[in-house]
Amino acid sequence: MIRHVLVFFAVVLLFASSLGLVTAQHRTRSLFVDLERAQQDAKQLDVNYERLTIELARLAQPAAIERASQRLGFKAAEASRTVFLNLPQASATTPVAPGARK
Repeated sequence: MIRHVLVFFAVVLLFASSLGLVTAQHRTRSLFVDLERAQQDAKQLDVNYERLTIELARLAQPAAIERASQRLGFKAAEASRTVFLNLPQASATTPVAPGARK
């Protein structure tokens, strides 16, 4: 009788451990798929970052800015309408922040 009970518990433990093994393998595979997907997303983000960096450098060129301003209808400033302001020379003392007391 005791032997039958021990065999029953051994079978139950064997079934539980095999079920745990299958569950762990499934979890491992799904985590691996998630990891691969995240790595592909990271690579795509790196490619996009490089592309945007190159595009930003291209658009920051003076010629590109001039073309864009012409498309928007901007015109170059005329010399007759340009006003130059003579600002007073900065003093030799340390500049004071706005709102600060001297």
